Amino acid sequence: MITLAKYKTVTKLLVLTALVVLISSGCSNRGVEAELLLEPLETGSSVSIRALHIVNENVVWAGGSQGTFLLSANGGESWKVGSLPVVENEEFRSIHGWDSQHALMFGIQFPGRGYHTSTAGEEWDIVYENDTPGIFFNSARFADARRGIALSDAVDSVPFVIRTADGGESWERVTDLPPLKRGEYHFAASNSCIEYLPSGQIWIITGGGDARVFFSSDHGESWSVYDTPVRSASPSTGIFSVAFSDPMNGLVMGGTYDNPVRNDSIAAYTSDGGVTWNLAETMPAEFRSQVLWLDPVNETAIAVGKTGWDYTLDGGKNWIHLSDSGYYVARSIPGTKTGFAAGSDGRIARFELKIR
Repeated sequence: MITLAKYKTVTKLLVLTALVVLISSGCSNRGVEAELLLEPLETGSSVSIRALHIVNENVVWAGGSQGTFLLSANGGESWKVGSLPVVENEEFRSIHGWDSQHALMFGIQFPGRGYHTSTAGEEWDIVYENDTPGIFFNSARFADARRGIALSDAVDSVPFVIRTADGGESWERVTDLPPLKRGEYHFAASNSCIEYLPSGQIWIITGGGDARVFFSSDHGESWSVYDTPVRSASPSTGIFSVAFSDPMNGLVMGGTYDNPVRNDSIAAYTSDGGVTWNLAETMPAEFRSQVLWLDPVNETAIAVGKTGWDYTLDGGKNWIHLSDSGYYVARSIPGTKTGFAAGSDGRIARFELKIR
């Protein structure tokens, strides 16, 4: 747990305070004070980082450009930085770690490949390879230690999804997904265009030509697709991130990547498992590439993007701007309001959201 006392000893500490004023929303959280504590960490890398996975308070994996991976086994105090020598131009947008020795990454380059290590990154094995034209892996997500899915750009206008039931050792293609609309696709912004729960429920989000949610209730055996009111209809606009706190309550988040100040219709929430979606009453300040739950019981979640942070205390109905410090991706330490965020130039920081 990251404590305030610890942060006060860090010279590179950023303390960002927002006074939550929810008079217009009718919320009961009037006058609540929130602080975002950010502790920048020395990683020894300068790559762009868009893939991040938190195993626990000690073990953190990250993946970035130039075929680079990062690993900390002591809560970010020090980092192991390495690269896969045969794929120097690869970019890793998705990563999953099981412990300090075992991890899986998918790259975006052609052919599409999945890489697995059981030696803390000393050696990597190719566990999946596909040279179908159009392959570009956007995201990978595991429901538990064995079951996972990975998502590529479409092949023949259908989302290209593969799944594993043995911890990533073998993969098979998932079929019978509904087709994408013209110009509709997935964003590889923060490894969060998939949500996958142990119950078998999967949500996959889209942008571009439309902003929709593809849904499976049975580990990908069957699929439905649902509309959202999130703005789309341009190549850089749509849903960039999805997060569910349980089988019923979920959030989607996005905006316009190359015009981040445009914040109309960029966030929505659901309470029926994603069948219907409602726009937030108060939007995040700007484009956000990641949304994640921190305290579902108290309906607390945060959103982060390259221009700042926002948070909600009412399950996504209203968002409050918190910070202008930009990161691409954030993940929380399970069961806490603390975690790590990553972005450009090798930047990784510890964060804590304090609610008073």
